[in-house]
Amino acid sequence: KILRPYAEVMKGYCNFEDGDILFAKVYPCMQNGKHALVSGQPDGIGFGSTEFHVVRPGPEVCGRWLLHFLRQQAVLDAAAELFTGSVGLQRVPDSFLRSLSLSLPPLREQQDVAQALDRQLPIAQAAADTIREAMGLATDLHAAFFRSAFGPEPPLAAGATGSQALGKWRPLCTLARLESGHTPSRRHPEWWGGDIPWLALPDIRKLHGLIAHDTIEHTNDLGLVNSSARLLPVGTVCLCRDASIGFVTMLGRPMATSQHFCNWVCDPEKLDAEFLMYAFMASFDYLRELGSGSVLKTIYMPTIESFHISAPPLDEQVRIAGQLRHQLREARQLRTQLAERQSLIERLPQRILAGAFDAAD
Repeated sequence: KILRPYAEVMKGYCNFEDGDILFAKVYPCMQNGKHALVSGQPDGIGFGSTEFHVVRPGPEVCGRWLLHFLRQQAVLDAAAELFTGSVGLQRVPDSFLRSLSLSLPPLREQQDVAQALDRQLPIAQAAADTIREAMGLATDLHAAFFRSAFGPEPPLAAGATGSQALGKWRPLCTLARLESGHTPSRRHPEWWGGDIPWLALPDIRKLHGLIAHDTIEHTNDLGLVNSSARLLPVGTVCLCRDASIGFVTMLGRPMATSQHFCNWVCDPEKLDAEFLMYAFMASFDYLRELGSGSVLKTIYMPTIESFHISAPPLDEQVRIAGQLRHQLREARQLRTQLAERQSLIERLPQRILAGAFDAAD
């Protein structure tokens, strides 16, 4: 609250009194339930944005009860259907609230319902806050697992670098063969729609840290023969180098990729492919910083060719990869379970409101 002279607010503001309800007009505030019951104003009067409708309960209406009624999803959805104005500046017209009808129980019953909702809704909100916090902690598990496996510094670097927890730095190109991707011409539809998966930007975010077994688009032998696209073997580690920099997957079947990827075919006697995928994941923030360009951030090929990796002996790589595979699987399962619970809990306030007013009807 800010105290200002009446002369400064008498024009260009909406006025309200203690006991009034402020109903947000504008998307998305209206749909997010940004409505409030006014109380504690100096002299009982206040002024505010014109982006509120002011609802003044009559003597037979409990303000808290009416506020809860207006926050129901059914009411908010009905208001949204009557939005006026252009996208981004949509508002609920006065006519919505003027024409809104409701079944009004006796005042004492309204007060009892409002008091019950005032007790129940904060508990539901606290549960929603707790589950969101748990989701954040589950997300942080990934970073903790990578720090435990690789140490505090990224296991990948562009160019020669200093020490790293896992040991000696080696040029990645001495441990794996670098392959670029390519897109067969879209002018030849006969080069598309075959049985060869083609990894592209729309695939990579869902496949991050996972084994890729299929893609949205497929090419065919004609597409490969008539372009620079190559069929890459199982186990190839595919790192996105622009648009979705740092997202990585490993091929679970032979595939081709678009030019947005740099692809590493590991020497099986020197570098474990799964270990490399996790090393890229552990270096995600560092890789994002390597991107350059004013419009589309890209890690250019000279930088990629300079990649060095800190990798222990092969048997230790396999052990680290196996441990991370198990830990990340457990973390994904935890996030899935929490997401299911979060969906239920975040719907709880509206279910409580609907139950209260359905019972009143």
